[in-house]
Amino acid sequence: MNREFYRLQFRMEAEQNETAEIMIYSEIASEQWWGDETTCGDFDKAVKNAVKNGAKKLNLRINCGGGEVYAAVAMRSMVINAGFEEIRIMIEGLCASAATLFATIPGARVVIAAGSEFMIHNPKTSAWGNAQEIEKTVDHLHVMEGQFREMYAAKTGKEIDQIKAWMDETKWFTARQAVEEGFCDELLEAEPVAACVTPRDMTAMTAMYGKIPEEIRIQEGRNENPVAGFSTVNKNKEETQNMEIKDITRDQLLAENPALAEEIRNSAIQAERERMEEIDALCVPGYEAMAEEAKKNGTTAIDFQKSIVKAMKEKGNIHMAQRVLETAPADNVAGGSASDTRKNEDEELKAFTDEIRGFVSGSNNNTMF
Repeated sequence: MNREFYRLQFRMEAEQNETAEIMIYSEIASEQWWGDETTCGDFDKAVKNAVKNGAKKLNLRINCGGGEVYAAVAMRSMVINAGFEEIRIMIEGLCASAATLFATIPGARVVIAAGSEFMIHNPKTSAWGNAQEIEKTVDHLHVMEGQFREMYAAKTGKEIDQIKAWMDETKWFTARQAVEEGFCDELLEAEPVAACVTPRDMTAMTAMYGKIPEEIRIQEGRNENPVAGFSTVNKNKEETQNMEIKDITRDQLLAENPALAEEIRNSAIQAERERMEEIDALCVPGYEAMAEEAKKNGTTAIDFQKSIVKAMKEKGNIHMAQRVLETAPADNVAGGSASDTRKNEDEELKAFTDEIRGFVSGSNNNTMF
């Protein structure tokens, strides 16, 4: 089941909706890589959808281990600037790393369910370059640390030195401790939840954060999550109508809700347009035919990117094989053995590998938090 289904699946409610719900139940990212991330684009659409539907209040539901710093900062800003009269942050399992920035939204009430976990730490990144470039990266990380300390201090009322000590430690809080220390405003004792993450998220968290509390479990089958799932809830009326797209036919949908059918159709058209644009953006000179074939066959952007990387690797292997054939006659020339050129060949292969790695990552400085 692809993420587009989740984005279109929302509950049909009574009119005059006042409260919108947005879910962050997967890794926070600026763009899709694995297909189950909560991206800035999806989140922005969910927020705008809520405002468009007349929502005055927002329930932001979180069960997330973190992700990219700038994506989380951007999404936090989207909520702040959306104009909601009331914001409620609901932690329903795990709120760690970048996800905790939502708990610092000014004026928001943060509720955490019993059994949840809350974690703060210093931002992390990978860097490549010369000494001066890496030093600039280090300086930038220190600036980010200071900014986040101020956010946490403003929410909790704690001294900056205390926040710094917790972030340096990679501090995990139970739900009750998160309330006691001021990160959350209310503890929901009823129906305790368990902090669960996907196997991929657990691997990433362990690599980044070190030891993970035993209370955080791997939930098998959670590889696909609602990506910034959107629903609207009317708090003033008891009667609501639930409708799952899989339970109705196309003709029924057209007859019962033509506006929704049109919205789904337009969304599908937009998604197809975005897919083609993403493929064009990923295409590199010399691979235009592959791009056209991918667009024709319905290939996703990420699968096209993988095929490009594979083709580039194969091209590199062919190039090196040709080099070996070209230099083979030198074995019979005194002082001109092909082995004398091995160092240059290794350097060429390394340079080509670095080129591929750079293409895949998109940048050499991807800050996680």
